[in-house]
Amino acid sequence: MYDEQQSETVNGNTPGTRRVETHSTDYIPGNERHGTVWQQAPFWFMINANVTTALTGVIGAGLGLGIVWSLVAITAGGLFGTFFTAFHAAQGPQLGLPQMIQSRVQFGSRGLVVPLAVVVLIQCGFGVFFVILGANSLSGMTTPHNGPYEVLICSTAAVIAIIGHDLVHRVQRYLSILVLVTFALVTVGVLSEVDLGGLVGAGGFAWTAFLAQFGASAAYQIALAPMVSDYTRYLPKETGTRRVVAMVFLGSLGSATWLEMLGATVTTALPHMDTVEAIRHYGDAFIGGLGWITLAVTLFSVIGVLPTTFYSAAINALSMVDAFRPLRPSARSRVLVIAALTALTYLATVGIPDHYLNSFSSFLSLLAYLLVPWTAVNLVDFYLIRHSSYAISEILAPGGGVYGRWGVRGLGSYAIGLAVMVPFFSTSLFTGPAARALGGADISPLIGLPVSALLYWLLMRGADLSAERDAIVRDPERLLALHDRAAVPVLGTFVPAAPGQATA
Repeated sequence: MYDEQQSETVNGNTPGTRRVETHSTDYIPGNERHGTVWQQAPFWFMINANVTTALTGVIGAGLGLGIVWSLVAITAGGLFGTFFTAFHAAQGPQLGLPQMIQSRVQFGSRGLVVPLAVVVLIQCGFGVFFVILGANSLSGMTTPHNGPYEVLICSTAAVIAIIGHDLVHRVQRYLSILVLVTFALVTVGVLSEVDLGGLVGAGGFAWTAFLAQFGASAAYQIALAPMVSDYTRYLPKETGTRRVVAMVFLGSLGSATWLEMLGATVTTALPHMDTVEAIRHYGDAFIGGLGWITLAVTLFSVIGVLPTTFYSAAINALSMVDAFRPLRPSARSRVLVIAALTALTYLATVGIPDHYLNSFSSFLSLLAYLLVPWTAVNLVDFYLIRHSSYAISEILAPGGGVYGRWGVRGLGSYAIGLAVMVPFFSTSLFTGPAARALGGADISPLIGLPVSALLYWLLMRGADLSAERDAIVRDPERLLALHDRAAVPVLGTFVPAAPGQATA
């Protein structure tokens, strides 16, 4: 797994000599699988354990939605989005591949490029917000010097992402304890300082505000779906589906609903104060200095979650290139792409004026809706059509192997699902006619997901999968050859190594 010469290996490493991960878009063989299911819970808890999540919870309150209805909308939206996101977790252990490259089966190796581009843009876009959040937190703790702080945060996150999967997991796991304790104290502080009786009586109910909060909470969780298997693919193949899905579900939903509820509460209580400042205010009121500690923990949480965006975005960017020019998985290619994406994220961070941030946030939310039909098609294929049985070497083969370059059924289901969603979009950038007729209520995920899922299921009922079944029979032998030290793998093409040549 790492760029090391080794004799006896654990996780592809000589114990105590871990360096830079060499896997990227390729298959993780059985002898390199490691980790336990419970480790997924703190990892996914930390993915959402930051103030950006709290800001997602203020949307309903900002539109006048009462706190009780805000909490209901946050919970319902979180459950909806996390339900589908968590079920991607089982694909990692079963297939040993990153999340998006698995979708070559449904969309084709080149047909997948558009969803891949959307995912890379979303991941780097969220990275921009994380960098800004971290720099603002550091400025609040010391003195304002956002430019150097942004360089420091981007560089630190890039190093963690470059070292790779295991370090990303380890950082998130250790930080989860610190974040859990800090935000627990802040929550107690908020509940002890806020007039809960008066809070419950404030605001009212409006479908527009309720569905806006529901949609935001759901989209925030669905935006995680394209990276789930990136962080479960090293688990042993025999990992139980229910257990890994449950750990991802509980970890991700727990932090998301908690912090979104916290954001809704402080915004309702102090509607004229910035949400981050309100959290700091209640922290300091409860325990002197807790607000400052919260800023410090926010900085650490950003440094923990930002590498996950760089890591997954790099894998997806490499997958895009590989669709047109086969690439050999290597540490070098992954490092170069991470460095490039880090630089682009930094340039976007310093180049976006503050008054454009709200529009940029709405743009990212709109892009997140583009993932709804993708997740529907991908999950239906895995659980209902192919029942987790794939020819993995064919997925990695140049030209898409038996799955081809263009998956007409998957692309058609995706396009139609997206098309029926558009009239129901309701954002600051675009509001469809159906959403206007509903008073601005956004129910697009409730429309697009079942439409794409049902259409793909119907289209696949008559599909001839005999060539795939034959390839599945040959798959173990081909996968063994893929990682044979006597061959240099180029995503499915096997080129004999020259005498004395080092192998990947």
